[in-house]
Amino acid sequence: MERFIKYSNFLGGMLDPGSMDIYIAKLFITRYIIILLGLVATLQMLDLLSESDNILAGEGATYGELWHYITLRVPTLLSLFSPFVTLLAAIICLASLNIHSEIVIMKTAGWSAFRIITPMIMVSLLIAVVHFVFTESITVKAKAELENWKENEYATNLPPAPDTVYDTWVNDGNNLIKAEKASRNGSILLLDKVTHYVRNKNRHITSLIKADFAVYRDGKWTMFEVREFDIRTLKVTPMENLLWETDIPPERFIALALKPDQVSIKKLRSAITQLKKEGHNTASFETMLFQKFVSPLSTLLMPLLAGLAAFGLHRGGNLFRRIMFTGAMGFGYFVINNLFVALGQYGAVPPFIAAWLPFLLFFLIGTSFILITEE
Repeated sequence: MERFIKYSNFLGGMLDPGSMDIYIAKLFITRYIIILLGLVATLQMLDLLSESDNILAGEGATYGELWHYITLRVPTLLSLFSPFVTLLAAIICLASLNIHSEIVIMKTAGWSAFRIITPMIMVSLLIAVVHFVFTESITVKAKAELENWKENEYATNLPPAPDTVYDTWVNDGNNLIKAEKASRNGSILLLDKVTHYVRNKNRHITSLIKADFAVYRDGKWTMFEVREFDIRTLKVTPMENLLWETDIPPERFIALALKPDQVSIKKLRSAITQLKKEGHNTASFETMLFQKFVSPLSTLLMPLLAGLAAFGLHRGGNLFRRIMFTGAMGFGYFVINNLFVALGQYGAVPPFIAAWLPFLLFFLIGTSFILITEE
């Protein structure tokens, strides 16, 4: 009880709300920081051990590249595990308050269960805001740079990566076009390893046109090092350079192959708008756009789910069982959320519902647990 008295003003059964709010918030944020740093450091060490050989094998690599890898990898780990760490910190904090009978004292002073966890919810809101800003300003850029570095086999002194996507497919009427890589620098778009599948009205492939690369510049497409393969005659015809007659807007190659976790919300929205204008299905991108908001906000759920560990008697091992059940509930949220995200990406569930339904469902579950277990 000494630590409780230190941070509270307990007189005649009355608590100083300001002091108690600060006390609970400090307990929560301290545990959050310690767990997050410890978990990320452990995972980063294991990840570095598995990748160090590949990093040092890169052209011109030195041991300094290991630190560069860490700076690019850590932001992703911080963003990925922040909500789960919030759950662990909330469980430990509330269980500790329960064990030391501080929950009982606060209830005796007239505090409701929701009033007790209010400081934790406010701290979680702050964490969610920081998570969102950190992800959009740092994580997406670091992830894109790391992906580009991996694609170049960890070579050193790489120039800044252009807007680049990989393995993109585009429809051109009945025809299909595949490019292994699409890179944009200003108004110039470069396609690498292009294959044009020419199909008849029955959508049967009649010929292939392959080019080492294609360039969009000054409003027109040009293919270089072109070969045509005729399916009927099995004849390959070299064509060198070819003016490519197509109405495909260059933005489509980039938009269709964007990786939502490597671009900002602004760029993702722009891609969705572009594809919608052309009649493409944007369910996958829309789901991930909503998820960019849901992921940080999921932090707010964790004090509610952890409330089961705080309210109720802890004799006879009952507290341990409730802690385990709370942890399982938190883990269940992440599993169900990922399941619905996958369903939304494949168009089985509308994107808005796929992104927000798990959040709303577990919000109601957490609120119900607190109301049911409050004694």
